[in-house]
Amino acid sequence: MSMLKKIAIAAALMAAPAAAQEVVTLKYSSFLPATTVNNAISAPALAAKAAEASDGTLKIDLFPGGSLVSGGEVQLKLVQDGVADIAEIPLPYTPGRINGLDVFELPDMAVTNSDGSLASLELIDKGLITGMDDLVALGVLQSGPYYIHMKEPITGLADLRGKKLRVSGQTQAQIVSRLGAVPVSNIPATSLAENVSRGLIDGALVDTGNLYNFGVGDLLKHHVTNLPLGSFAVLFGMSKARYDGLPEQARAAIDQIRGEWYTTELGRNMDAQTAEVTARLQAAGDHQFIELSEEDLAKAAEVLADITRKWEGKSDRNPEILTAARAALGK
Repeated sequence: MSMLKKIAIAAALMAAPAAAQEVVTLKYSSFLPATTVNNAISAPALAAKAAEASDGTLKIDLFPGGSLVSGGEVQLKLVQDGVADIAEIPLPYTPGRINGLDVFELPDMAVTNSDGSLASLELIDKGLITGMDDLVALGVLQSGPYYIHMKEPITGLADLRGKKLRVSGQTQAQIVSRLGAVPVSNIPATSLAENVSRGLIDGALVDTGNLYNFGVGDLLKHHVTNLPLGSFAVLFGMSKARYDGLPEQARAAIDQIRGEWYTTELGRNMDAQTAEVTARLQAAGDHQFIELSEEDLAKAAEVLADITRKWEGKSDRNPEILTAARAALGK
């Protein structure tokens, strides 16, 4: 056998395992519009990183805007049932399923998307968050903090009395009630603008970065800027069974991107969006930015502290989780 033929056979044998490597495609579901920063920037970055890390053997197909199945409340079930491989799961929509990350929904916790997100990952890694046994956290986002945004002018907390504010989850409902307003639940983010335009609500608790994504950037023009009212936990989860069943090269690629890499990507991009939206609101010229008085802030701190105390008392584990969360945030 000629030397040239031997070299060709050896090359073919070396290439055979790579050629035989299975290409895996994962479905990534989001109920939010394709224009959100998570879907327009972060998720495509995840897909690109997965392809790179797996030498092209792992592909992630994106299904934003509920194009796979709509509704935030069903995203966790999509992953559990195998309809989606990865989903953007809003945890307040499935209360009681994953416990502990709602600590960041409490007032006066995270001050940026990034710090809340990385602190959440730290709590998961420490095993303080229950309900994660059948899930793999590709990333976690604490969207926020949430602030009060109103349709009509306000000058202080007294002006909130009786006003109807859209909320997400039980903690936000408690916060709004304690501040004297009326919480309105069960309004999807995608229907927020319609409800404001029809006069069904007077304002909303919203993270500033999503005002335009939810269609209310030009409707809610009065913004309280110095009373952070908690964050909104979103898990970018994958079922552990699906993860365990991946071919070795695909699973190794997931290991490179899950956790710190994707969580950092999510937080950084959301923080950039918040800065851009804030600048856009300021440039518009017809928006009012309200700083509550020291008296109002002290009053808010007093009434909202009870929400934190009650949250601590809901579980024997909650005081430890709160202490760990504050430490992770540098508080």
